[in-house]
Amino acid sequence: MRILFPKNLERELLNKIKYRKAVVGVVGIGYVGKALAIGSASANFHTLGFTRDPEKASHINQNKKIDNFEATADIKKLSECDIICICVPTPIHENKTPDLEPLESAINNVKNLLKNGALVILESTVACGTTRNIVLPILKQSGLKEENEFFLSFSPERIDPVNKNFNIYNTPKVVSGLSRSSCDLACLFYKTFIKTVVPTSSLEVAEMSKLVENTFRFVNISFVNELLDYTNALGIDLWEVIDIAATKPFGFLPHYPGPGIGGHCIPVDPYYLIDDAKKRGLKLRIVEKAGYVNDTQSKKIVSKTLDILKLTNGEKKIHSALIVGLSYKENTPDHRESPAFRIWKLLHKQNIEVSYHDPYIPKYNSFSSEELSAETIRDKDIIIVVTPHQNINYSKLLSYNKPILDAKNALKNYSSSNIYRI
Repeated sequence: MRILFPKNLERELLNKIKYRKAVVGVVGIGYVGKALAIGSASANFHTLGFTRDPEKASHINQNKKIDNFEATADIKKLSECDIICICVPTPIHENKTPDLEPLESAINNVKNLLKNGALVILESTVACGTTRNIVLPILKQSGLKEENEFFLSFSPERIDPVNKNFNIYNTPKVVSGLSRSSCDLACLFYKTFIKTVVPTSSLEVAEMSKLVENTFRFVNISFVNELLDYTNALGIDLWEVIDIAATKPFGFLPHYPGPGIGGHCIPVDPYYLIDDAKKRGLKLRIVEKAGYVNDTQSKKIVSKTLDILKLTNGEKKIHSALIVGLSYKENTPDHRESPAFRIWKLLHKQNIEVSYHDPYIPKYNSFSSEELSAETIRDKDIIIVVTPHQNINYSKLLSYNKPILDAKNALKNYSSSNIYRI
């Protein structure tokens, strides 16, 4: 009688990774997912990038510059994947509580098409315990046994758009697993195209590390924004203060004032921390205060705008304002959670007609980016620099002699009575 031993699925997947035979699926191909998919494809893995939008998939495939990568809207192709990376957004609701609908929807799709022996890696930012307590139970509904017939890892994304020094290949990658097997498999995969891989002791440590990274920046940016009122009252230049403090070679990391925090991570992730702490009967008072400061920053910008308009234009029934820079960060079209939109909305409530200029965002809803020409600027009562892209001609902007509220200290090298700082 012949004894049939079960397949060693871990060994099979290890060899598929080692010899680049694994098919990699990336669910969600925005800034994070697309960078990951390109990294995977560059390591000679056949890589599928999944999107809900067939037109987006077609556009990517027509313009792709790398072999082994194919974008698709056919979710059924998940069944072909040996490694599935989840890179969907994890936003917050209007009341600042986590919105897990995109994540749960993606995991349910994976569960329905999960291949025997596959490795699932969650890259989306989540609260501690989410991978173990939400993702794992859904995947188990596939009927496959965890750490035997499928493997589960969490590896938080660290993509920084337009960063010239750090990218998917040289940014250290934090990796965890439901078991040592899952962690080892994920580490082996990432090591094929990422220089430094950092394994952790548990899923929860990796989940918490991402929240700590972004909450650290959230708190410190809110701190300097709050401090700005104090230094203004003293007649001190806070940007100079920070630059002087930064000459200390240890123990200080500079953060600068601005119009408020934007992007897909920093203004969102701390609320996953706050929400989970509340569920445990705890209050993170410093983080909550930082959230309050960030929420009020756009109101301060608008209040300053009204003061400048009153000083330079007097009483008018309707004023007009031009916002320079809609994206949340310089030199990128990414406008997720940009403070520019909060400022725009508040200006509108004050009967101020708003238009914008942003070379990276030619159209937004029914609006189009306006040229910085004499004809365009002539009817504007004020210009508000929210996001100072490098390819904007600030000398030309100043030449129109309109009051400019500089929310990011972009005009620090210019001297003009028309420049106002926050």
